Amino acid sequence: MVQLIKLEMEGFGKFAKEKPIDFDEGINFIIGLNEAGKSTVLEAISASIFKYTKAQIEPFICWNNNETCRTVLTYRTDKADIFKIISDYKSGKRRLEKIENGRMKEIATIDKNINPFLKEHFGFDDKKVFENTAFIRQSHIAILEDNSVKNKIKDMIEKVFAGSAESSATKALAKMNQVAKDYSKQIDNLEEEKVKFKEKLESVKKTRGSVAEDSGELKNIGTELDDKIIKLENLEQNKKLFYEKDKLSGEDKHLNEQIKKVDELIETLSSDKEVSTKPIPDKTIGIILTLIGILISLTGIGAAIDILLVIGIPLVIWGLIKLLQKEEKRKPVQKDNEKLQKYLTEKNELINKKAIIEKRFEEYKLVNFNINDFNELETLKKEVDTLRSRKVELQTSIRTTTTLVESPEEVKEELDSIEENQRELNKKIEEYKLAAHFLELAESEVHHKFTPMIEKNSKQILKEITNERYSDLKIEEDTLNIKIKEPEAKEYIDVSYLSQGTKDQLYFTLRTVMSDLLSGDTNIPLILDDPFHNFDNVRLAKTINMINELAKNKQIILISHRPYHQEVKNFTGKIIELN
Repeated sequence: MVQLIKLEMEGFGKFAKEKPIDFDEGINFIIGLNEAGKSTVLEAISASIFKYTKAQIEPFICWNNNETCRTVLTYRTDKADIFKIISDYKSGKRRLEKIENGRMKEIATIDKNINPFLKEHFGFDDKKVFENTAFIRQSHIAILEDNSVKNKIKDMIEKVFAGSAESSATKALAKMNQVAKDYSKQIDNLEEEKVKFKEKLESVKKTRGSVAEDSGELKNIGTELDDKIIKLENLEQNKKLFYEKDKLSGEDKHLNEQIKKVDELIETLSSDKEVSTKPIPDKTIGIILTLIGILISLTGIGAAIDILLVIGIPLVIWGLIKLLQKEEKRKPVQKDNEKLQKYLTEKNELINKKAIIEKRFEEYKLVNFNINDFNELETLKKEVDTLRSRKVELQTSIRTTTTLVESPEEVKEELDSIEENQRELNKKIEEYKLAAHFLELAESEVHHKFTPMIEKNSKQILKEITNERYSDLKIEEDTLNIKIKEPEAKEYIDVSYLSQGTKDQLYFTLRTVMSDLLSGDTNIPLILDDPFHNFDNVRLAKTINMINELAKNKQIILISHRPYHQEVKNFTGKIIELN
């Protein structure tokens, strides 16, 4: 049994603010005065299960909240799985969720994926067929009010599947076939228009092909440019560090030279020296000269007076002069301690500076920048300039083309709109084909298959709700006219002889039976939209008893502005009052 659990509406119909409605398993009685929103609830159920078109949803957009139009339907399938279908008609988005392990899990967000689930759960993928199977409305009962209507079962089936009643199924078929033919012509016209837009789309794609190529090149250039800029920045940084290293090396060399000079000055100031203002006589030379002069004089006495006079005597005289020359004392030079301390202090300062430079120099020990790096740096600068120029050129070209040429997305959107119109028309054609199919079925096969089941299953319900007044009906095989057995005459009479209340009860009986037969294995809820207008109190009570029995195996949603709750309050599972 399929069970509706909760319906939520916001900006839908008269419900501007969020309006939740919880449903129970058995009978749910929705009551309220006219324009309280009872019919809106039915539309919200349909708008949740079947996606409404723009034209279908327009009447239900709330005037007091036109920014939201949303329905949420939570339901349990006959397999006890709980699903939630969320329809946001402002954004055009729908979402199907399922409760698994106590949490909601997204199942589908696209209509073509959502619809198969909903068809499986509710038995139908057509809104009209579903509504006219699950819904029994007061307005439908008019089918049995017209005495000129002969083929009653045909017209009821047509009402279920096509959503409108005709006095002749043959006329309905002709009309449906003509409408389908007109739709087919519209589809052909749209096909011609679609071909033009496809050609336009190809032209735009071709024009935009260059944009795509330029965009690809722009992307590659951007990547290449970024890489080269990073590499260029790294090289320039290395160059800067190399110059700093070279500068430190020069400063270190200069400090070494200064330290060397200071060391020499310190060494000079630290040593003791003696100096005199006059030359110091050398007595050794005097002694030598005197001895040589004497020897020459002694050896030359017997030889020649000239040698004695020229060489010997002068040497003796010169030697004596040297010996007699007075020797002067040498005086030591005093050390200049003040200058020495100054240079020692200067040396310490230079050493400290050198230590600082050497420490900084350690940080640059891995820095290297050779001639190849210089060449690569210049090459990179030129390449970066070239890439930047090409990037600007491509950006300008893409911007100009994009501005002047219509985008493929815009053309595709127009093409999609045409295809959407085609799909809508095809959908309508399928709807009419479906209706025609079932009308043909009514003409050819219903009286062989469907009619006997309707006839058989209707008798007990009819007997119950007519307070056992009528318990037998038959459907004529050839005409499909409905006849009911009159208890006094014990003859089958045409329904036209019945009172309006009995006609309503007969219609209600037939539609209830048809709902079960048409829904098949899917036991969908039965929604009763005020069908008891002409029931008297006795037959209403009997009908309510019968509904109570149906509610044991089927969820019932009863809607009315009349105070039926006085009769159903003893067994109604839930009363929902709309204000």
